[in-house]
Amino acid sequence: MTITGFEDVEEMLNKLANPYEMAEKAVNKAAPIVEKNLKTQIRSAANRRDKYGKPYSTGELEASIVATNARDNSLGVFAVVKPNGTDKNGLRNAEKMGYLEYGVRSHGQEPRPVRAAAVAQSENAVMQVMEEVIGAEVDKL
Repeated sequence: MTITGFEDVEEMLNKLANPYEMAEKAVNKAAPIVEKNLKTQIRSAANRRDKYGKPYSTGELEASIVATNARDNSLGVFAVVKPNGTDKNGLRNAEKMGYLEYGVRSHGQEPRPVRAAAVAQSENAVMQVMEEVIGAEVDKL
C-alpha cells in the first residue's frame, strides 16, 4: 500500500472505522498459543507424586483449560484463558487452579505459579501472530 496524500490517509482511516474487528481477529488467533502454554505449565507443575507415592495430577485441570472468543470492553479487546467446569468430585477447576498457583499451607502444598510462566512463555509468539494478522488486515485496505 502506498500513501501519496492526505486523501489517501483519510480513505485508509475511514476503512479502519471498526478497528475492534481487526483486533478481535488478532486476539482470537493468538489465544490458542496462551492456552497451549498454560496447559503445558500445568502439566509440568502437577506432574509429580504425593507423599504416599500416588500421582498428584489426574489431568482434569489441564483438560479444562479453554480460551474464550475475543470480546471488547472499555479497556480494549481481550480473550480469557481459564479453567472451566468441575472435576468428577464437584470441585471447581478454577479452585484447583488457585490451589496449584498459590499452594495450600495447611496441606504442605507449595505454590507453583503457572499463569505468569505461561504468559511469559507466550509473549513473543503472541506478539508475532498478532502483528501478522493486523499487518494482513491493513494490507487488505
